[in-house]
Amino acid sequence: MHADLLIHSAAQLLTLASPAGPKRGAAMQDLGIIEDGAVAVADGGIIAVGTTAELRATVQARREIDAAGRVVMPGFVDPHTHLVFAGSREDEFELRLKGATYMEIMAAGGGIMNTVHRTRAASEEELAAQAMPRLRRMLAHGTTTAEAKSGYGLTTADELKMLRAIDLLAGQQPVELVPTFLGAHAVPAEYAGRADAYVELVIEEMLPAVAA
Repeated sequence: MHADLLIHSAAQLLTLASPAGPKRGAAMQDLGIIEDGAVAVADGGIIAVGTTAELRATVQARREIDAAGRVVMPGFVDPHTHLVFAGSREDEFELRLKGATYMEIMAAGGGIMNTVHRTRAASEEELAAQAMPRLRRMLAHGTTTAEAKSGYGLTTADELKMLRAIDLLAGQQPVELVPTFLGAHAVPAEYAGRADAYVELVIEEMLPAVAA
């Protein structure tokens, strides 16, 4: 068997194998560990796993990585992120530590509407540039797939801008991004007291624009 890459001699190879489908309950405790494990890769996909001895006997690889003393495992999948936004609310974290409630912070102009204001003012390129360091930290900690929401634009144009920024990010680095439209994240200030009208905007204008 020919492979592009053979990762071998891993102290533990976590396969998370589950032939019967997704693991549930107590079955989630079984990580499918192979001691002194190896994994063979060809054309960007895994073609074989087993012990190092087993794969050395059956696989000829163009490139090898010695993973001695290390754990080899699938990348993490983060199913809920707010990756793309402008600005920072670090000062609000300090206020929370001093006892301020979230509603008090919002009444003072902070909270989600602070982020909405800054996100609306940023271009999609600026949003992508601010998100890139966050994404690199996620990758450094093992995340290889992440869901990424909009939801800080709250206008049709700004929600679409956020989704384009996510698409821009997806093409600039290796983490697989799965975009989610979150236009109903909050009722924007210009619709205060008119939540029904904002819901109608989301349904009648935003959703068709996102789906187009």
